[in-house]
Parts: sequence; structure tokens; C-alpha cells
Amino acid sequence: MKDILVFISDQHAWLQQSYAGDALVRTPNLDRLAAEGTVMQNNCTSYPLCVPARMSMMSGQLSSRCGVMNNMTALDSNRVTFAHCLNAGGYETVLCGRMHFVGPDQRHGFEKRIAGEQTPIYHNRPNEAFARERGVHNFTPQGSLACLSAIGGGNSPTLEYDRYVTDRAVAYLEESHSKPQFLCVGTYGPHHPFVAPRELYEYYLDKVDVPEESFSYPEHPAIAGSLVRETDPEVVRAVRAAYYGMVEFEDQQIGKVYDAFQTYLKRTGHEGVFVYISDHGEHAGYRGYYGKSTFYEQSVHTPMIFVGAGIAKGRELHGATSLMDLGPTLCEITGTIQPPRADGISLCPQLGGGADNVERMVISELGGSFHCQGPQKGKFYYGQMVKYRSYKLIHFDGYDEDDVLYDLAKDPKESVNVIAEYPELAADMRAYLQVQCAPGEQIISHAQEQQENLQVLVKCNFDDEFERWHAPECARHYPDPMMKSKLV
Repeated sequence: MKDILVFISDQHAWLQQSYAGDALVRTPNLDRLAAEGTVMQNNCTSYPLCVPARMSMMSGQLSSRCGVMNNMTALDSNRVTFAHCLNAGGYETVLCGRMHFVGPDQRHGFEKRIAGEQTPIYHNRPNEAFARERGVHNFTPQGSLACLSAIGGGNSPTLEYDRYVTDRAVAYLEESHSKPQFLCVGTYGPHHPFVAPRELYEYYLDKVDVPEESFSYPEHPAIAGSLVRETDPEVVRAVRAAYYGMVEFEDQQIGKVYDAFQTYLKRTGHEGVFVYISDHGEHAGYRGYYGKSTFYEQSVHTPMIFVGAGIAKGRELHGATSLMDLGPTLCEITGTIQPPRADGISLCPQLGGGADNVERMVISELGGSFHCQGPQKGKFYYGQMVKYRSYKLIHFDGYDEDDVLYDLAKDPKESVNVIAEYPELAADMRAYLQVQCAPGEQIISHAQEQQENLQVLVKCNFDDEFERWHAPECARHYPDPMMKSKLV
């Protein structure tokens, strides 16, 4: 059986890659992977938020089906993930770093973890000192301007954590292992705080653009006010310089792990497959937003690259694909292992040189819970996106008249709603949503139940220090005097 290594970063938008067409960002290692393997150029996250995206990926099911629709929900331990299937099929399933499992079950099919988790892993969240140690500030809810509390060049817990995870992965690959390996390497970057190594931040600061035209784009009424906007050009430029620098830093870590994996395969004589993915994207100031949690391309369009034995080289596929396709694809790559029941599909036919599946539709979801901030705090919302070729439909329950259809081939900045020009296509995409997604009343009922359960779960403490990363002293603060700070 082939050894498999999946490198999953956090919050890397597809658009910020050199091979994807960004002439500014330097990603030589990702470019090398693209040249040596097959790139899914139209890949989408199944939910533009960390925990739902990752649990959807692990289960292969839409968030509304696997029951995880916010960052405070645990995946049912009785639900089979593709890691369970690989482990049952004879693989040693190893987690190195971040996956953002919530709750006492920190495995979900991984038999061991060789590098701890950085982000909160329990419903009660960490105390202030614990949060500060890992750079996860207790005043930084998703979408808040507090994610801009540190911007610039220097060091951060994110950078130190990713160095730690990379070192652990490389060390593991230098060891001998008797069983076929499935190694998942999870880093935290290029997730905010927006702090890049100083030389990278300074390199990009006078080169990045400021997408000022996007600041005037209207917000969809379903999410209006739920993501705080900051359009000060100085802040946007600093954020984008830091983000580009973090992407380049992440590219360096990917190269180190990829090279170590190739050395491992050569030493053992094994065949192997390397995969690079990210859970969702990052706005980095586009439309004045920061973070994720929208259906715009910066948030929902993500990298996916396969390299290795049996994978076509130098190929680009443009049919829509999903983060949920990872598990079914890896299981088929083994040749013998059946995946769990999934909404995703295997991409092996295309990876082996088969025809691009350009007629496929894929879905992303958002919400299925209650707004936690802004003027709509406490209001239930649930949104869906369908991607088909270059078309994207955005729909929110209760906002039928506000449906949006973009033609990304003609309008990559998503500024013109063309739904009136393509009524039949829009109807087909809506119909696909009705067939594939869980019923709305089921999603509302689950959200209400989960909100009630949290009243109890947040009072429990299941912290296990061996599951988490302990930051070195150099990463617990932001000591660089060149740091740009915007306190809110």
C-alpha cells in the first residue's frame, strides 16, 4: 500500500499562490508540487470555518449531515471518518499538529498524535493565561476587529507553532516505520494574527495592492453587520503584507515536509502520495473583511494538490471539487479500502488522467447556527453555495429574493449579480441544494439542541495538557519593536 501524507494548513486562500496566477506571492514549493502533480483549480471548502470544514472533511459529509456547523461542536465519536477506514485497513494513522477536534475525543481515527494542538480543543475554552500562551486571545471572536490587534513583522505563536509541527513531522519521517503510513501534518498558518517574519513582511509591504473598489460592494443582508469591516488603507496594506509573508512562510514549511517525505520514500522503497489542502480561505481585507465565513472566493476557494505514484504530472483540473473529496480519494488510492458513506467523491479517475468532471456541482454551507455578534446577534441563519463551472449561486434561508449568481469567468471580483440572465441555471442549482442538504427544520432543531447542550458543556473541564502545544517563551508575546499594533 502507498504511504500517504496530507499537509493541511489553515486559512490559505487559493488566490494567494503563484501557480494560481498571483504574480506577487512567492510560493516556489507549491509551484513545484503543481508541476509534479495534479492541481484542482476549482476546489471549494464545504464550510468556510475551521471546525465545520475539518469535520466535514474527515467524515466526507456536508456539515448539515455530519452535525458540525460551528466551532463549538464535536464530531460524534460513533461517526466513521476516513482515518478510521485507513486505520482499519492496516495504516498507522498519525496526526502531527492541528486538526481542531473539539471535546475529549481528540483522535477520530488517528491512533496517535506526535505534535500537540494549538487552538482550543474543549467546549469550556482555555483560561486567559492558556489562551495567551498559544496566541489565541479570549477577545478575538471570528470576524471581530480584534484579529487586527497585532499586525506586522516579527514572531508570533503561529509562526513558532508551525516551525514546531514541521520539525516533528520531519523527525518522524527520519524514523523507521513497519506499517503503511498515513501522516497528517496540520499547521496553524497562515491564520491570523497577521504577523509574518520581519524580512517577509518588509518585502511585501510596498508591493501589495489595496482592493479599495471592493470596499463599496454591498453586504448580503443575511450577514450584514455580522463581520466587522475595516477599510483604513494603511491597515489593509499592513494586513495584506503580513498575510502574503505568512503564505510564503507556509510554503517553506510545506517544502521541508515534502522533501522529508520524498527522502523517506526513497529510503524505504515505498510508493507514496502527498496532498496539500487548506480548510478555507482568508479575506485579507477584501471587501473590508478579515478571516472567513462568507461565500466569496477569498473565503471559500481553497488549494488542493495531489502528487505521487499514479498521479498525472503537470495537470490542472477545472471541474468543481470539494474538501469532502479527500477521504474517498485517499481510500481509493490504497486500492483496497472502502471510504465511509460520503457526500464527497473519489477524484482518482481524474488524478489518473481521466476526463475533467466539468459538469459536477459542489456545495458549501454557512451558518446553521445563531449569529454571535453584531446587529443580528442571536438570529438564526443558514446559507448555501453551489459551484458549477465558473458559476456560483449564493442562497440564504429566508432571503430568496436576495439570491446571487456570479459568473466568475467574466466577473472574478464577484461584483455583478447575473441571476436574471440565467434563470434556468439558477433553478437547477437551487434544486440541487434541496436534494443534497439536510432539511431546514432539522438544521434549526439541531442548532437549538446544541445551544442548550453548550450551557452544560462550557462548565466542564476535560483539559489534557499532553494533547496541546506548550509555547516557548519567545512565542508568548510579540516583542518585535517594528510591530504595527491596532488595539480595539
